[in-house]
Amino acid sequence: MLPIYLDYAATTPCDTRVVECMLPYFSELYGNSNSFHIYGSQALEGLHNARCQIATNLNAEPKEVIFTSGASESNRIAILRTVERLKSDFFTAKTQHTSVMSLVTNLRNTGANVHYLKVGSDGILDLDFLEQELQKSKGLISICWVNNETGTMQNIKTIATLCHKYGSLIHVDGTQAFGRIHVDAKDLDVDFMSASGHKIYGPKGIGILYCKSSVAKYVRIPRANPDVEFGIRAGTVPIPLCVGMAEASRIAKSYIDSELVRLRKIRNDFINTMKNNLEEIYVNGSETSNYPGIINMSFRGCEGEALMMESPRIAISSGSACTSNKLTISHVLGAMGIDPDIAQSSLRITMGRPTTESDMQIASEDLTIATKKLRAMSPIWDMIKAGVDINKTFKRGIFQR
Repeated sequence: MLPIYLDYAATTPCDTRVVECMLPYFSELYGNSNSFHIYGSQALEGLHNARCQIATNLNAEPKEVIFTSGASESNRIAILRTVERLKSDFFTAKTQHTSVMSLVTNLRNTGANVHYLKVGSDGILDLDFLEQELQKSKGLISICWVNNETGTMQNIKTIATLCHKYGSLIHVDGTQAFGRIHVDAKDLDVDFMSASGHKIYGPKGIGILYCKSSVAKYVRIPRANPDVEFGIRAGTVPIPLCVGMAEASRIAKSYIDSELVRLRKIRNDFINTMKNNLEEIYVNGSETSNYPGIINMSFRGCEGEALMMESPRIAISSGSACTSNKLTISHVLGAMGIDPDIAQSSLRITMGRPTTESDMQIASEDLTIATKKLRAMSPIWDMIKAGVDINKTFKRGIFQR
């Protein structure tokens, strides 16, 4: 019997309604949208309708929706091309997704100055520090709206206002936000936003880059075909995937309000249960500004990977990465200043539309049993109970065993 899936921040199953919507574009309406015959016209109509559907959900213009292979590619297009064209500085926080952090080397190789913005222990961006940095130089700021590890939500509208006040542009990684909370591109006044289909019960291999009309010139490919994604991305457009993402976004939007209420209750019940069952349990991220479907919880005295192995009835992910002789803490939790011994014991438990209260009850049972078992065998837990400051054994976020 398969374990209960609680890793919806990683990916989601494709909704059967989405699959049904896509099927005709694989075998019946299979034309190339750039062809002038009837087959091309049918495909082009499907592409246009998909673009319009997503634009409606974003409160954007259809021409501002660019289809990509996913949010990682969208991030890359928006960040690398804009910084290169403007020859500007780049600002981001170390809590960003690795698809953004990995671009820093590329940017520095082109001579761009990279500035890291401060976040608090809850992961919320320090707006005073941001303003101080923007007063010194301008460029492109890239911020994750809903953090993929902790669920912490940033005040994007306020950040965008600050950026524009000082002549900077803003890119938002909306991967965990799009389809889960209401997104109004015009109201937020952001310049770029990335999203992926497979996070909202759509197909893998498709995403979007929202690109405000006034800044599209920064990301267009020189001499590109303007009829293919407005000259921003080359290649044959995968119509079935575009149609699928549009349908997934339509369905997801209809669930947002009810899901936020439902998930908030399940989240609170789960956290309260865990804290009642166990001591030294920590919830990482903001308590007041978060997406309820993502819970990052630390079980002090245990390693995240060990907890996963001892909890066979649930499929979750760890907030840390392990090698054979050392444990490196999550770069997100490290940037938040979380104590290393707490960070290395973290798990990411993420809920989705199929998640029930019963599922989370099983999760709480498994994690309680696993934690008690591992702590009973752990010399680190004995040290913690004896009052030893074990963080002195951590160096640069790596626990030396």
